[in-house]
Amino acid sequence: MKVDKVCIGLTGYPGAGKTLLASEAVKRGIPVLNMGDVVREEALRRGLPPTRENMTLLMWKLRSEEGPLAVAKRILEKSRCFEQNLIVIDGLRTVDEMSFFRENFKKFILVVVNASREERFKRLSKRGRGDDPKSIKDLEDRDRAEEALGLAGLLAKGDRVILNEGPPEKALEEFEQVFKDAIRLDC
Repeated sequence: MKVDKVCIGLTGYPGAGKTLLASEAVKRGIPVLNMGDVVREEALRRGLPPTRENMTLLMWKLRSEEGPLAVAKRILEKSRCFEQNLIVIDGLRTVDEMSFFRENFKKFILVVVNASREERFKRLSKRGRGDDPKSIKDLEDRDRAEEALGLAGLLAKGDRVILNEGPPEKALEEFEQVFKDAIRLDC
C-alpha cells in the first residue's frame, strides 16, 4: 500500500551538501531518514564496527541477501511511523531506489546536490570523520565506489539540481523552493 506522504529524496556524491539540506529539513520539523543510518544500524545489530570498509561490505551483503532494494524497503517502513505528510530521505544511490520510492509514496521529488570534487574534498577534510578521504585520489576512489552502485545514473534523473559551490545560503534558498513545491504537491 502506498505511503500517503510527499517525499523529497536527496542524492549526490559525498561532500556535495546533502547533510546541509537534511539539517535544514530537521530545523523545520520535517523527519529525515538516512539510507546510511539503516546500514549502520544493521552493522550494530551484527556486532560490526561502523568503519567505511565494513559499511561498504555490509551494504553489498544486504543487497545480495535481500535484493537491491534492501535498504529502501527498510526506509519505507520507517517512514510509516511519522505523522507528518512530508519527509526527506537522505542518501539515495540507485535508480532502482528512486523508482521504488516513486511507486510507494504519494509524490516523490529527487533532488541532486552537486559540487566540484575540489569543493567536496575541502568540506570532507574539515568534517573530521575517520573515514573521510585523505587526498583527492582517495575521494576519486570513493566516487568510483559510489558509481559502481549506480550513483552516476541516478544523478541524471533528478527532478531538481542544486549546485552547492558557494555560500550555503544559496543552496538553502534553492531548497526552500523544493519545500514550497512539495507542500503544493501535498494539497
